[in-house]
Amino acid sequence: MTEQGRGVVLLSATAARALEWVRRGVVPCHVLEHSTWSIVVPAGATSRAAAPYDDALTVLASRHVPSPAAPAVGLFEIGDAAVITARAPGRSPIRWALRAADREVVRGPQLPPLSPEDLHRTLAAASGAREVPIRQIRELWGRTDLTHREWLIEATAVLGLPGGRVLDGSDTDLGPVIAPDPRSVQAFESVVKDVHQ
Repeated sequence: MTEQGRGVVLLSATAARALEWVRRGVVPCHVLEHSTWSIVVPAGATSRAAAPYDDALTVLASRHVPSPAAPAVGLFEIGDAAVITARAPGRSPIRWALRAADREVVRGPQLPPLSPEDLHRTLAAASGAREVPIRQIRELWGRTDLTHREWLIEATAVLGLPGGRVLDGSDTDLGPVIAPDPRSVQAFESVVKDVHQ
């Protein structure tokens, strides 16, 4: 995990499925098991992909989560922004809530927005997750008194999600690093090479 930023992806999947998801990506990660979620934590600041896809947090935040691992929630501090992503089960896209430098939640350009209602529906789809009143999520969106990291940690508390101790840096026993499969990295590099030609 990087010093300048932190992040976690919570998958509604077994640890075995989360390990497979990491191996099929380009970011080396730790996978922690929780009763309701598998917690995926980037193991360093960089992915195995070449620039401009080398920032581990940005690549992990953008990574598609297949339906069997959804719902999924991501919490990231990237640069001068806090980011919450969510993907509901089914064919829904990853939705984004970006908290800008002024601590207001804003829409990202060309990114499907994540509203409190979207996040509420995503959480409700998670087996074993506690029900969170929509009012609490709306209040979280309006909190401007917290730093980005504090806001993300508060989000884990309000939403009843694991990962707060990883985000605040107090949980450092993250287990082994799971490396991406080299074939996955090569496939990714081939796809993005075609996009940039």
